[in-house]
Amino acid sequence: MGRRWIKTGFLRRNLAIPEEVDYALNYSVLRNLLITLGLLFIAGCTPPPKVNRPNLPILADHGVMEGIPGKPGGIFVETEPGEPNTFNWFISEDRTSADYIEIFFMPLVTLNPVTNQFEPVLAKSWEVLPDQKNFIFHLREGLQWSDGAPLTADDVVFSFQAVYDKRYPNRNADDLSDDDKPFIVTKINDTTVQIQTPNIFAPFLTKITDVCIMPKHSLDHFYQDGTLQKQWNRSTAQNNPNSIVVSGAYKIFSYHPGERIVLSPNPYYYKTDTAGVRLPYIDFLINKFVKDQNASVIAFASGLTDAEGISPDDVEWVRRSAKLHDFTIYDRGLSAASNFLWFNQNPGKDKDGKPFVDPIKLKWFQDIRFRQAVSYGIDRQGMVDGVLFGRGAPLWSGESPANVKWFNPNVKKYPYDPEKAKSLLAEAGFHFDGTILRDAGGHPVEIDLFTNKENQIRENMATVFQENMKTLGITIHLKFVDFNALIEKLSESYNYEASLLGLIGGFDPSDGISVYLSKGRLHQWYPNQPKPTTPWEARIDELMIAELRTLDESKRKEYYNEVQEIMSEQCAFIYLITSNSYSGLRNKWQNIQIPKLVYQPLTWNREQIWTP
Repeated sequence: MGRRWIKTGFLRRNLAIPEEVDYALNYSVLRNLLITLGLLFIAGCTPPPKVNRPNLPILADHGVMEGIPGKPGGIFVETEPGEPNTFNWFISEDRTSADYIEIFFMPLVTLNPVTNQFEPVLAKSWEVLPDQKNFIFHLREGLQWSDGAPLTADDVVFSFQAVYDKRYPNRNADDLSDDDKPFIVTKINDTTVQIQTPNIFAPFLTKITDVCIMPKHSLDHFYQDGTLQKQWNRSTAQNNPNSIVVSGAYKIFSYHPGERIVLSPNPYYYKTDTAGVRLPYIDFLINKFVKDQNASVIAFASGLTDAEGISPDDVEWVRRSAKLHDFTIYDRGLSAASNFLWFNQNPGKDKDGKPFVDPIKLKWFQDIRFRQAVSYGIDRQGMVDGVLFGRGAPLWSGESPANVKWFNPNVKKYPYDPEKAKSLLAEAGFHFDGTILRDAGGHPVEIDLFTNKENQIRENMATVFQENMKTLGITIHLKFVDFNALIEKLSESYNYEASLLGLIGGFDPSDGISVYLSKGRLHQWYPNQPKPTTPWEARIDELMIAELRTLDESKRKEYYNEVQEIMSEQCAFIYLITSNSYSGLRNKWQNIQIPKLVYQPLTWNREQIWTP
């Protein structure tokens, strides 16, 4: 049966969608949209359950928000393209899981994305000893978990202990180590901990902001019996949400896999407003899982959800509904995120002795001339114009121009030049037979490229790449799969040839340590190397370690500039484009503070947001 389509005439008439978006939606889009509308209709017409806000005493060391005091109440509705894999910080490696975990579990300190200053969270204060390797953190008196249990220095020590345990491999261990040596974490008393770094460690506070303190009283048993990594999965959230004990502003109220997750206030959250009212204000945060981005954006443009990240290709038509449905689209400038593709250069074998990558193709992928030829064969400006409607820019390294402090504008660039690409391919022994490109052994150059099907922009980039490669005689077979299935390929089975994904960007070079270090779990083209397999990877390792060990920011900048230059020269990641960032928000919400860090959502301070 041929592909069937439905026009959006009904949707336009009944949801006030502008004429400009009377484009075709397939049945999958329509189905997801109607599911979303059904959920929201029920939420709007059925009285929500009463939120339990017990009158608990305020902490002596409670945090106080900045902003206009509001009032409790309201329901905030968003959509998400995917759902979390886990609620367990010790094993989380995907962005969606991390977003929820960062809501549920507080760090000792945080980086305010508006002021770019470090601020106290669970720790009310900290001090740096003269050797600049020892840090003392003083916890707030009376902190409690969402089940009422005390939150103390024991939880801090436990969180680091579990991260460093070799039984539980995780990306955090790399981020919280220096020269393969962990930080030493010592309990001084119930409200004081000391953390010692092996050497002077420039991004120490930045890394501490990423440490989610976990509850020892809930997880220590599983840590001891070896099952820690199996805890707090989606099944737990579905069947026993209260067992996921949190310290953040919200906890899990209910979870329906494939449908939605609902969050409600944590009555023991440490923060209040200036009038002494415990935060958060909002009664329920509802996140509906809608894989199709079209359905998600239409729901927001129709006034049915409260916030949405708007893709550059959707900005114009969504803006036409702003007055009718009382929302604003914020243009936040060029995104800090990067989009890139890479070839699997992992020479290993699976448990049955089968190579992860066909040796013939592995030889192509390991040849810098092949990788550079592919890069020259990509029309990035055409990708910006065609996919982003001109709202973006070509990208040549892992740092976007949005990260002004660390961006290196002098890396090697690959302007669209098919003839240069063909010359490099010929130099590497490839030849064009009049129809397709073949290697020196006569094998046709065909490559499977995987990306996640929940991201329409990414799918469109992959399609443009496929067309660009036809000019070189290279056949690209596109494979659009669920994000979770893709992560399994990239991180566990390594059963793929090429992939297209992105990273959201970071505040500090050290945020990319697990990507750039050859032993890193996110060193995607060949992760977890016992030692660097190439001189250039060894050099990157040296530079990434060097930038950690100096407090001289000019030296750190020099080292990181060279890392970007090597990455661009070697085309380990073939960087593509970055888009402008747009966020939509209903105007009824108060206390909105727009972050300078573009990768932070507008609702980063969701515990302070309220509606009249």
